Amino acid sequence: MVRSVKGDINVRKLTLNQDKNIIFNIEDFKYILWEGVMGKLNVVVADTDEAYVESIVNYFMTNHSQRVQISSFTKHEFLYDFLSELRKIDILLVSPEMYTELLPKDGIAEIFILTSGELPEKCKGLNYIDKNQIGDEFVKEIADRHLKDEDNAADESIIGEPILDEETIEETIKDRKTKVVAIYSPLGGVGKTTIAVSSSIYCGKRGLEVFYLNFEPFQSTPLFFNCKNEKSYSKLLQYVKERRDDLHQMIEASKQLDTAHNVYYLSPPESIFDILEAEPRDFRRLINEFKSMGMYDIVIVDMSSELSDRNIALLEACDEVVLVLAQDAISNIKAECFSQQLDVLLKRKGLDFTGKLTLVLNKYNFHMALEVETADVNEEFISIYIPAVPGMTAIKGNAQLVDLQGEFGASIQELMDKFILQS
Repeated sequence: MVRSVKGDINVRKLTLNQDKNIIFNIEDFKYILWEGVMGKLNVVVADTDEAYVESIVNYFMTNHSQRVQISSFTKHEFLYDFLSELRKIDILLVSPEMYTELLPKDGIAEIFILTSGELPEKCKGLNYIDKNQIGDEFVKEIADRHLKDEDNAADESIIGEPILDEETIEETIKDRKTKVVAIYSPLGGVGKTTIAVSSSIYCGKRGLEVFYLNFEPFQSTPLFFNCKNEKSYSKLLQYVKERRDDLHQMIEASKQLDTAHNVYYLSPPESIFDILEAEPRDFRRLINEFKSMGMYDIVIVDMSSELSDRNIALLEACDEVVLVLAQDAISNIKAECFSQQLDVLLKRKGLDFTGKLTLVLNKYNFHMALEVETADVNEEFISIYIPAVPGMTAIKGNAQLVDLQGEFGASIQELMDKFILQS
């Protein structure tokens, strides 16, 4: 017998249109609340066994990616923070070690305890499932049941109230602080985009609302995400140039979602000149708009290598800057030159990057000489070492598979947790 755990969420009435979008205004800010996530079940897996969690996530993504959107956690504090936010969760699969009565349960439809033996006393009375028996039959059962529940709810109330009242949404927006992290390097071919995309995917897997934003004139976004449609962000850049008041709406209209990794992104502009001809203030305004919207936990900004006025404006507008270096003498020289230019910017324009820089050494090979070990940029030294991993990426069609396992993934986690835990 299945027992659902429901939240005490008050529902007020608004008209629901044929696309199943509820639209309302709060201080001139439009939100669109979708009924479900593209028709997918939102499943959360929480277990202290990292290898088990990895295997379950791989199972769902390999066999049920069109039916299930999955988030995973191996640490209780991260799970608690995730559940504390206003999210709709259909299924929580949680181990006894990760489950406590203090976990926020509003918005969770069903909880299943993952067992490998007898249930502990604190979990008695809850639904449970053998953690090694999760398979196609279980997924079909919960999917069919939730689909039926949603259909019944829709039949009962074509006119319904939004799940969240205006005061609650206002408080959520006010409390959420979007952190914008720039991934930059004065060197070309150092793996900057791989780090930016991998960081975005890692944040998405952590359950964060993440936006990957590429400002390179020549972009490799189509290698990582599906860009084969009519959307691009040329019109968005035009809105920025025209200083339109409804810029946030154009951001939402232009964005796309990679459902496999829970990452929002923009397809490249129709022409590189849309980026090259934009003013530095345009990029500054766009970054500030993302911050003021409060809809995303973290925005990853992928940048080109030149220290142009555009990139200086981006570095200034972002909250954090990840400076990617390589393991050679050229990198050491360019790091020194970049540091000198930061001094110039401080003297001429008063731009101070103190405390914003994190130095990362990419493609690190401990067998090779380390030419940049003493690299000093703005009194910051290398703190993150991302190892070289042969065959780390594999391109198949227009799908770019980024391996976040092993030492590479651990380094990306170390890098991004620094920013996530500061938020």
